[in-house]
Amino acid sequence: MSSLRNLASQTVIYGLTTILARLLNFALTPLHTSQIDKADYGVVNDLYSMIAFLMVILTFGMETAFFRFNRDKRYDPDTVFSHALLFTLFSSGLLISLSFIFRDSLASLLQYEDRPFLLIWMMGIVAMDAIAAVPFARLRADNKPIRFLVIRLGTIGLMVLLNLIYFWLLPQLAKDASPDSWIFNVYNAEYGVIYVFLFNLIGNAFMMLLFLPELLKIRFKVNQDLLKKMLIYSSPLVIGGLAGIANEKAQYQFMKYLLPLEINTVSMGIFGAMMKIATFMMLFIQAFRFAAEPFFFSGEGDFKSKMAQVMRYFVLIQSLIFLGLVCFTDFLQWTHFIHPKYWEGWHIVPILLFANLLLGINFNLNIWYKLENKTRMGIYINFFGLIFTVLANLLLVPLFNYTGAALATLISYAAMTAYSYYLNQKHQPTAYPLRAISFYLGLSLIGSIVSFYLLDHYWLYGLIIFSAYSSLVFWLEWPQLKLLKRR
Repeated sequence: MSSLRNLASQTVIYGLTTILARLLNFALTPLHTSQIDKADYGVVNDLYSMIAFLMVILTFGMETAFFRFNRDKRYDPDTVFSHALLFTLFSSGLLISLSFIFRDSLASLLQYEDRPFLLIWMMGIVAMDAIAAVPFARLRADNKPIRFLVIRLGTIGLMVLLNLIYFWLLPQLAKDASPDSWIFNVYNAEYGVIYVFLFNLIGNAFMMLLFLPELLKIRFKVNQDLLKKMLIYSSPLVIGGLAGIANEKAQYQFMKYLLPLEINTVSMGIFGAMMKIATFMMLFIQAFRFAAEPFFFSGEGDFKSKMAQVMRYFVLIQSLIFLGLVCFTDFLQWTHFIHPKYWEGWHIVPILLFANLLLGINFNLNIWYKLENKTRMGIYINFFGLIFTVLANLLLVPLFNYTGAALATLISYAAMTAYSYYLNQKHQPTAYPLRAISFYLGLSLIGSIVSFYLLDHYWLYGLIIFSAYSSLVFWLEWPQLKLLKRR
C-alpha cells in the first residue's frame, strides 16, 4: 500500500509540475503580446517551432531509451545514464558547432539575415534542453520528484521573473523617466524578441548549474553494444516524434515560405497568439493523461468497457470546456489576455479549439496500442496526419493566410482521429457510445458556431447557450452519474 501511495504522490507531483510549468509560461502571453509587435511575435513562434523539431532530433529518444535499459539487469544504471547523456552531449555539441560554422548560410536559408545571432541563441537553448532531458529522466527513475520539481519550477520561475521585469516593470518605469535615465541603459522597447530568447538562454544556463551533480557522474567509457541497442530502440520514437511535431508546428513553416515576406512573420504572430488560447484545451488533456495512463496500465477490470466509459465522459467534459471557451471569448478580450493588435485573427479561435478537442479524442483512441506494446501504430497515425498537414497547408495557406493554417490543423487532427478509430476497431474493437459522443460533439459544435459566428460572440448570448447546454448534459447524465456514485 505504501508503494501505491508513493506512486500516487509522485504522479501528482510530476503532473502538477508539468501543468504549473505550462501555466507559468502561459501567463506571459499578455505581456508578450502587448510589448512585442506582430512580426516579432511571429519570429518567436517560428523559432520555437524549430526548437520543437530539433529537440526530437537531438534527444533521439534517449530519455525513453534510458527508462527501457535502466531496468535491464545486464547493465549498470550509471552506465546507461552515461551513454544516454553522452549521446545528447555529442548531438548538441555537433549542432552548435555546425550552426556557428554555417551561421551565415543558415541565417539566409531561414530568413534571419538581419539577426543571425538569434539562431545561435536558439541552438544554445535547444542544446541545453536536450542535455537536460536525460538528467530529468534519471530523477524520475530514481524517485526524486522533489528535486525534479525544484529544478523545473526554479528554471521557469527565473525566466518568468526576468520577463516580468523587462516586459512589465521597466516599461512602466520608462513611461515617466527622462531620456537620460539609467532605465534606457538596460531596457529598449524594440528588443522584445531578443529579450525572450535571452531570458530563455539564461534560464537554461541556470538549469545546467542545478544539474551539475548529475552531469558530473558521467562515465566516458563507451559500451558499443549497449549504445547500439539504445539507438535501435529509440529510432522509431524519433521518426514518430518528428511526424507528430510536424503535425503540430509545421504550419509556421508553411506560412513562412508560402506567404509574401512582408506578411509572413505577421501572420505567424497572429496565428501563434490565437494558438495560445487553444492551450486551455491542452491543459485538461495533459492532466487527463497523467491520470489515465496509470489507470489503464493497472490492468484492473475489462479494458474495453473502461475505455468506452472513459471516452464518453472525456468527450462530455471536453465539449463543455470547448463551448465554454468559445462562448466566453469576450472575457479574454476584456482582460486583454491577447493584445487588441492581434484580434484580427480572433475568428480562428473556435477552429483551433475544436482541433485540440479532436487531438484529445485521438489520444484516448491510442491507449490500446501502448498497452499492447504496438507503438509502431503511433508512427502510422502521425504520418497519416502528416500527409493531410502537408496537403492542406499547401492548398489553404496561399489562399486564406493564417486562417488556412488553422483549417489545415483541424483537417490533420480530424484525419488522425478517424484513422485512430479505424485502427482501434480493427485491432481492439471497442463498443464506444458513438450516439452519445456524436450528440455531445455535434451539439457543442453547433452551439459554438451560433454563439461565435452568428451572434458575434456576445457574452450574454454565450451565457444563455452555455447554460442551456450544461443543463441538458446534467439532465441526461444524472441517472448514469448516480449509478457511478453507488459503485
